[in-house]
Amino acid sequence: MSNEDRIKGWRSRRKDSSYAVGAGVSAWRLDPAALFEAKATPAVLLKPLVARLQGEPHDSVAARRAVYEAVQAELDAEIARSNVDETLADFSRRRLRVIVRLLEMDIRDGAEVFAPGYMPAKLVAEDERLAAAHARRVERRKQDEAREARRHASRNDIALEVEVAQDEAGDLAILRERLQDLHEGHDPSHSVKVRPVGRTLLAMFIYQLRVMHGESRIALVWALVGPVVLLTLISSLYILMGTHYIMGMDVQTFSLLGATTWIMFRQIVFRSSTAYVSARGLLNFQGVTPLMCALVQAFIYVSVYLVVFLVLISAGHALELITLPRSWPGFLLYVVLMGCFGVALGVLFGSIATFWHFFLRLAPIIERFLQIFAAVFFVSEQLPENLRHWMLWLPLAHGMQLLRSAYFEAYSSHDASLGYFLTSLVFLMVLALAAERLARPNVQPM
Repeated sequence: MSNEDRIKGWRSRRKDSSYAVGAGVSAWRLDPAALFEAKATPAVLLKPLVARLQGEPHDSVAARRAVYEAVQAELDAEIARSNVDETLADFSRRRLRVIVRLLEMDIRDGAEVFAPGYMPAKLVAEDERLAAAHARRVERRKQDEAREARRHASRNDIALEVEVAQDEAGDLAILRERLQDLHEGHDPSHSVKVRPVGRTLLAMFIYQLRVMHGESRIALVWALVGPVVLLTLISSLYILMGTHYIMGMDVQTFSLLGATTWIMFRQIVFRSSTAYVSARGLLNFQGVTPLMCALVQAFIYVSVYLVVFLVLISAGHALELITLPRSWPGFLLYVVLMGCFGVALGVLFGSIATFWHFFLRLAPIIERFLQIFAAVFFVSEQLPENLRHWMLWLPLAHGMQLLRSAYFEAYSSHDASLGYFLTSLVFLMVLALAAERLARPNVQPM
């Protein structure tokens, strides 16, 4: 374009009454007050852009691009000057790019872009799409900030302060007054600071029993049916092979001890690990922790299966199928210790699941692997010498064989070690508590 053409174009634009002269004309400038409002329309960017484009050379793509870049630079300067949030700044830049794209398309199509009230046909729809995406990003950022605030408060053991909306402040004040009246009417000895943990555990225990009853009325009945099914399977395998006694132990009682103890163990592992991860709703109550939820589940299933043992042994003895234990206290002690082993493993699994959510899907595979080598179906004395030491690496095998030694008079395991079993149990408990301490900030109230 020659200088003469530029002069002719400038003179033709001067004849237009809507032409604005000079680089500092107010019609060209962006309005910071309206630019970053929450409900600002795309016109806050479109009108200054069209006015500036009309006042500058715009006969070529390069000339128009220079105008677009100038407006972009002015927008960046306003963002820096107003100290705008990065999310809102990104939304404004995206809005300008959409306006430039649609405006350039209309110019190339020969539309009257300088006509009064001009607006690209698709601008409203495109701007609504951008606004919806911006709202989602803002909401996501608020959720991330709230999650981080809860995590920070949990890690540092401080109160979490939540900003309350103005329309809810009055309701909150009324609620605080009524709660204060309730607390003033309580006995000071029942204060939260001196409330014993046992009362919370008892309340959690009753609550979990009601949950079990509400989910399925045959849940506790299945605690009897499950061991009977596995007992029948194990006993059938031995009886079909013509074996009625194993190392002096009758097959039915041998199978009963292995089946019922292991079903109790696996139920405690799965229930306690799941309760640890899913305790978010209950953490809103004072005194409730994820570890407490896991312990309550373990206590429930230990209690249930102690009753199951008593029912099956009594009924089996009445039918002359099951022999009575040599020592009831010793037998029940080892059952409880196996339950403690289960809750330690369950808390460890639940703690790992807070970091790796897929882990609990692997728990059944780990449990099946442990079941094979945990002396459920056979004892180590039945294996060849070169295989025994591999099985005895597993502490659960020691616990199962010590349990049978306490039950039967004719069997006393020479391979099982009480010291190794108890040392492993204490080590696993310490490991589970350490993992739980690291994982607790990841379990936030719902």
